[in-house]
This record gives sequence, structure tokens and C-alpha cells, in this order.
Amino acid sequence: MNIRNRHFIKHTEIKKLKEVILKQYDEKFINQIFPGKCTVEVINTEAGDTLYAVNNELKLWKSKEGYIPVLTLLLDKKVDLKTIVVDKGAIRFVTNGADIMRPGITEIDASIKKGDIMQIVDENHKRPLAVGKALFNAKEMEAKTSGKVVKNLHTIQDSVWNFEKNFK
Repeated sequence: MNIRNRHFIKHTEIKKLKEVILKQYDEKFINQIFPGKCTVEVINTEAGDTLYAVNNELKLWKSKEGYIPVLTLLLDKKVDLKTIVVDKGAIRFVTNGADIMRPGITEIDASIKKGDIMQIVDENHKRPLAVGKALFNAKEMEAKTSGKVVKNLHTIQDSVWNFEKNFK
């Protein structure tokens, strides 16, 4: 992933960005991403991705699915997201970018709604493996016995992960 251009945005633009992100997440998430006083840098890549660095730390990735927090924020416990827990048999598939199938899920956060961005964690260590998007509400997921229930958006070793490792 190569940078096409990057620039800092004004405080008025940061306020507008927060308002847009607030449509997808709650106030607590906004406060975790954007501390009181902060600088925000917009990074556009040659692949067409838009990334946001806050105070020189890569925090968000704008995809067609919305604004996605980078996985390192979840691993460092800097951001809280709704959670789905998968069994150890699913770990290898999830970390390789596979969507999450119902049989591999052991726990579902009851507050999940269709379209929510969530973290996928392993059942033993509760360590984040990926960021995904709910294809169903929690109750619908619980009722299913098979099939895809979460779309995998961002995982360890994908292009955003690798970019973030080189960004620091």
C-alpha cells in the first residue's frame, strides 16, 4: 500500500468528520478515537483507501463498509467494540480473512444490530482477531445454525495491518 498524498485537516473538518462517524458509532467511541485536542492527518493510498492518523497514530480506515478502527487499537485495548467470540477451530480461517460462519461462534453480544462494526475475538484469550460487520441482528444470529453471519473486514496481515506496522 503506497501513499498517494497525505495532509492535515482543520479543526472544523475534524468536527465534521466526528459528526459523520457518530452516525456509525456512539459518543464513547468518538472520544476514544479523538482526544480533546488532536491533529488529524488524512492519508490517501494508491489503492484508493483513506486512512486517518490521530496525533500521529493510525486509527481509522474508511472503506465502503464505513469507518473501521485499525486492529492494533483493539489489541492495545484503546477502543471498545461489540464482540463476537469464536472457537479455536475458527481462528485460522478468521485470521486468513474468511467471513465468520455461525457454527464457529460461541458467544454473541446481545446488543449487535445488522450493519454494526464489531471485533471478533478467540474464546481462550479474548484476543481480537479481526474487525467485522454484522450481517444479522444478534437474535437472528443466535437462531441460525449455519451460514455466514459476519463479514470479515480487517485482520492481521491484511494490507491495512501491514501499512500500519510500517507507519509507526
